[in-house]
Amino acid sequence: MTREQLDHVLRAAGDLTGHKMFVLVGSTAIFAWYEDERVPTNMARSREADLFASGVSDEEAERISDLLENIGQLSEFDDLHGYYIDGVGPRTAVLPVDWKVRSKLYESRGANGVVALVPHPEDIALSKLCAGREKDVDWVGAAHSSDLIDLDSLARRVDKLPERTPEERERVRELIEVARRRHQEQ
Repeated sequence: MTREQLDHVLRAAGDLTGHKMFVLVGSTAIFAWYEDERVPTNMARSREADLFASGVSDEEAERISDLLENIGQLSEFDDLHGYYIDGVGPRTAVLPVDWKVRSKLYESRGANGVVALVPHPEDIALSKLCAGREKDVDWVGAAHSSDLIDLDSLARRVDKLPERTPEERERVRELIEVARRRHQEQ
């Protein structure tokens, strides 16, 4: 995905739902922080933008998320453009409890007044490490290799992850070190 495509999905989300404020999580969030040229190719492979409605009740966010599936994977929108929206919920991404203080509001003329609150790339990285998939560890390593995130900063935030057992937090710390080793090998 590119920044232009991100603008397009935000515009489409607003047109479909009538809602103008979303939270953008997942890999695509990096484009709200950095210009396309700054993002390495191996971090830009995702075809989806993970969005949920902001400023509404959980029930309303769920309803809007369900609507977003109309422009989701395997939809006509996806077939036509080659990218899509994944309507997610507020609990999909495990973010540090204080993520909002580091977030930014992404506004673009190309999004037609639809805006997204976007967690800091390091908070997105922690969320990805909580998921623990190989592709997420690679994404974190690539972000570190490109100086888009700092792994030491990530490690300091692990204890701020909500509802994680000590074992789960330790696993995240281990994955940070895996990403660090991969960076050193490159």
